Amino acid sequence: MEDVKVKDTVMVYGYKATVEHIGEVQAGKDSPEKRKIYAVKFSNRDGYTDGVYRDARVFSPEDGALVAFCLRHSIRPFSETESASIRIQRAFRGYRARKEFHSFVSSLVWRKFEHLHENMTLNNHDEIYKPLIKAINEDIKSGKIQFTSKCFSSNSNQFSRISTTSYESTAYDENVPKLKDKIDKAFAMEVFHFFLTTKNYVLPNNLVCKILTKTQKMLEENIKSSVIHVDMTKKSKDTKLIILGDVHGQLNDVLWLFNRFGLPSSNNIYIFNGDIADRGENATEIFLLLFTFKLSNYDCVIINRGNHECSYMNEVYGFYNEVLSKYDSAVFDLFQGVFELLGLAVNIQNQIFVVHGGLSRYQDLTMREIDELDRKKHEILHPEKYEDTIIFDLLWSDPQKKNGIGGNARGNNCITFGPDITDLFLKKNNFDILIRSHQVPKTLKGIESHHEGKCITLFSASNYCNKIKNLGAAIVFNQDLTFEVQEYMSPSLDVIRETFEENQKLREKVLHSSKILDLEKNVQRTCDKISAEGQMNDILNCLSTLICHEKNSLWSSLYQQDRDNTGTVHINVWREELEKLSKTKKVPWIYLCKKLKMIEGNQVHYNSILNRFKINYEPSQNFINTEWKSECFEHLYEALLKADLSLRETLMVFDKNLDGKVSFAEFEQVLKDLNIDLSNEQIRILVRLINSNSLCNQDSSQESDKIDVAEFIGKMRVCYRLAINKEYTNNEKIRKLIETIGKHILADSADTANFHYRFYEENNDSAGSERRKRSSVIKSVALFQKFKNYDNFGNGYLDYDDFVRAIKNFDMNKISKEVEFDVDDEILMELAKSIDITKSSKINFLEFLQAFYVVNKSKYSYVDEIWCHICTVIYENKVALKKCMKYLEDTMQGKITSIHFRYILLELNKILQEHKHEKKKPLTDEQIDLLSYTVETDDKVDYVDFLNSFKPVYYI
Repeated sequence: MEDVKVKDTVMVYGYKATVEHIGEVQAGKDSPEKRKIYAVKFSNRDGYTDGVYRDARVFSPEDGALVAFCLRHSIRPFSETESASIRIQRAFRGYRARKEFHSFVSSLVWRKFEHLHENMTLNNHDEIYKPLIKAINEDIKSGKIQFTSKCFSSNSNQFSRISTTSYESTAYDENVPKLKDKIDKAFAMEVFHFFLTTKNYVLPNNLVCKILTKTQKMLEENIKSSVIHVDMTKKSKDTKLIILGDVHGQLNDVLWLFNRFGLPSSNNIYIFNGDIADRGENATEIFLLLFTFKLSNYDCVIINRGNHECSYMNEVYGFYNEVLSKYDSAVFDLFQGVFELLGLAVNIQNQIFVVHGGLSRYQDLTMREIDELDRKKHEILHPEKYEDTIIFDLLWSDPQKKNGIGGNARGNNCITFGPDITDLFLKKNNFDILIRSHQVPKTLKGIESHHEGKCITLFSASNYCNKIKNLGAAIVFNQDLTFEVQEYMSPSLDVIRETFEENQKLREKVLHSSKILDLEKNVQRTCDKISAEGQMNDILNCLSTLICHEKNSLWSSLYQQDRDNTGTVHINVWREELEKLSKTKKVPWIYLCKKLKMIEGNQVHYNSILNRFKINYEPSQNFINTEWKSECFEHLYEALLKADLSLRETLMVFDKNLDGKVSFAEFEQVLKDLNIDLSNEQIRILVRLINSNSLCNQDSSQESDKIDVAEFIGKMRVCYRLAINKEYTNNEKIRKLIETIGKHILADSADTANFHYRFYEENNDSAGSERRKRSSVIKSVALFQKFKNYDNFGNGYLDYDDFVRAIKNFDMNKISKEVEFDVDDEILMELAKSIDITKSSKINFLEFLQAFYVVNKSKYSYVDEIWCHICTVIYENKVALKKCMKYLEDTMQGKITSIHFRYILLELNKILQEHKHEKKKPLTDEQIDLLSYTVETDDKVDYVDFLNSFKPVYYI
C-alpha cells in the first residue's frame, strides 16, 4: 500500500476506517527515536480513546468521536472480502482460545476438587466411620444388638462371607471362557478374546470366584515380602518390561496397550503401578484379565497396590457399586482379600524403585524396612503406628518443588516430599530413579519429571474419566534397562473391538504402528470436541456437598458482612468465603462463579445462591412416603394450635416484650422451650431462611435481627403445613367457602396491610421475588388485623357468633354466586366449627390463620431446606453408613433389617453430635423413626438403593 494520508479509507484489524490524524510519538519510554502513529476512526464501531496516547494528548477529534491509534503495519487497503475473512478468523481464534481456556480452567479446578474430595473422604473415615464401627462392635459384644455370625477376617473388622452361589454350576454361553482343570495360557487367551470381542463383559459368578480364590492362594504362597524384586539380567535379550501407571477401570487403555506392546508373557512383562480400581466402569474385567495371565505365568504380570485398592475408597469411588452391579458382595470381599496381598513396591535390578504414591516422611527409611513391612492391611487411611504410616505414605504421598516434607491437599495425614527427600532416599538405597503414579501430570501428558529427573510421575489412564483429555503413557524397558516412553490416546472399546474383529489370530500383531498412530490421532481430535460439561458436573457435585454441609455457617459469615442487609455481598467477599470453605488455593473462583451464573454485576445474591445448592433424594423406586418431609416439621404449629392460646398469649410466646417484633434469639429460645423436634442446625436453618425472606430487614429503620410478629407468624404458618384437620379440606363446600371468604378478607384488608408497610409503594419496581415477598407479608398482616377487628370482646378469641357476624359483613350474594350455592347462617356456623381444630367452641388466632392463609408453594420452601439438611447428613456419611450396614447385613442382597437401619442412624447421630460439640443431635430421634418406617418393606431396608438415591444438585 502506498503512503497513507489523512482522510484515506483503510482497513485496520479487519474493520473499515478513516485516517483522521498522522503524528509522531517516542518509540519507547526512554528512547529518543520517534515513530509515526495513526489515529483512525472506524465506520461501524467506536474507538477507545479521545486522542490521548500514553497519557499525552496526540490528537483532538473535531466531532468528539472516539478513535483508535495504530502503527503503519496494522493499516491495509480496505477490501470487503479480506475484512470479512479477518473478522471470521478473529472470531474463530477467539472461540478456540475461550474454549481452550475453559478446558484448562475446568481441568485445573477438577484436579483440585479431586484432592478436596479425597480429603473429605479421609476425614470422614477417621471422624465418623472408625468411631461408628467401634460403637457397633462394642454393642455386639455387650449384647445390645443382635448380630448373625459371620467369618471375620483376621486383618480387619470386615468379614468374608461364604457365597451360597459362588461354586454352583452356571449355564455357559458358548462365547464364555470355559475353565477345565487349571488356568493356563490358552484359558488366559480365551478371557482376553472374550473381553475384546463381546459387549457383555460379565463372567459367570462361579468362574470369577475361582479366579479370585486361586489368585489369593497364589499370592499368599509366592509373595513373602512387601517389595517385588525384578532382575532383568536373568531374562533373555529380547525381553521387554512395560511399566504402567493408574488405569482406573479403563479397560480400553489396557486392551489397547496389550495389542500395541503385546500380551503378557515371559518375554513381555507388565508392571501395573496401582490404582486399577475405581473411577472407570471395567476395573473388575482388568483385574480378572491380569489375574488370569498371572495364574498362567506368574512372572508375566506384577501388580503394585495403590491407594484405591482399599474397600473404603472403593465404596466412595465406584468399584464397590461396579462389583455389585455385576456379581455380589461376596465377590467384593474376595477382591479385598486379594488387595491385601499385593506388593507395595518393585525393585528393578537395584536401580529403579517403583511405588504407587511416593516416599515416606521418615527420611532414614531403608529398603530392608520397606521389604519387611506387614503389607496385609485391609485399609490404612489414618495411620497411628510407625509401620502403618510408612505404608500410608508409600500409597498416598506426592512430590513437591521445595525441600523437606510438606502438607498435602489430599488430607491432613497426607504429605508431599521435596527433591532433598528423593535424593537422600535414592543415595541411601543405591537407586538411580523413582517411578511413581497416583496423579494426572499437570501438563496433561502421560508422564512428568520432578526433582531434576530423579522422580517420574507415570499415568496411563488416557482421557481420564472421559473428561480430562490427557494422554496416557507407558515406559518400555529393554533387557539392558535402556528405555523409551510411549504416549497414547486409546480409542473407545467399540472402536478397538471393530478394529480387531477382522483378525482372530490374537497372537499376531494386529495393527501396524502407522495404523495405531492414526487411530490415536483420531481419538485425540475427537476428545478435543468433548465439552468440559462432565468436569463441571463433578465440580458442582463436590461444591454442593461442601456448601450444603456448611450452609448455615457460610450464611452467617456472609450476613455479618452484608452491613446494609441487602442480601448481597461483593464478589470478592464471596470468593474469600469459598476459599476458606474449600481450603483450596489458586482456584479461579470469579471465572467459575460467572460460568455458574452466580454473579450480577460485581455482586452475589447469597440468599438465592445458597438456596440453589441442594442434596436431593431421588430413589429409583418410589418407596418413600411423599408426606414425610412435612410430617417432620408440623409439631410446632400443631402444639400451638392445640394450646388454644388467645391472640395476646400467642404473640407473647414469641414476642416476650410485646414490641411487635420477634428477635431470632427469642425464636430460637421458644423452639427449645417447647421441645420442638428440630435439631440445633435445623433451628438455624429456619432462622436463616426467615431472616433472608424478611421484608423488615430491608428497611433501615428496623433492627436487623428482628422481624414483625405478624409477618413472622404468617411465615411460620408456611413452615408448618398442618395436615390434621381434614373436616374442611375433605368437605367440598367448606373448602370452596374458605377459599372464597379468604380472598374477600385479604382484599378488604389490603389497605391496612399496605399502611402497615408504608415503605412499599404500589408502583414498586422491585423484582418478582420481592413482590412475592411483599404479597406474603400483606397476607400475614391482613389476617392479623382482621382477627383483631372481629374480636368484639377483646379477649383474643372469636366465638362462633362473632365469626358468623363478621363474615356476613361481606356481600353474601356475591360470595354465594362465586361458590355456586346459598351461603346461610347454618353453613357459616359449620365453617366456624370446622376451623376450630381444638373443639373449644372458639377460634384462636392460629386457627384463623390456618384456615385463610394460602400456603406459599415457592420452589425453595422452609420444609425443603430442612429436608435438604437431613439429606446432606445422610449423603456426606453414606460411605460410613453403607459399610456399617453391610457389616450388620444378614443376607448378601444389600438389605438390612429396619431395626439395624434405625440403630445405625441413631449411632451416627450420637457421633456427629460429639464431633461437632453440639448440645443436640443433627437429626432428631423422631425424624430417624419416621425415616426408618417409611423406607422399610417387609421389615427390610434396601440400604444400597436408599443411600445411592442422594445426589448433590445446583439449580441455575
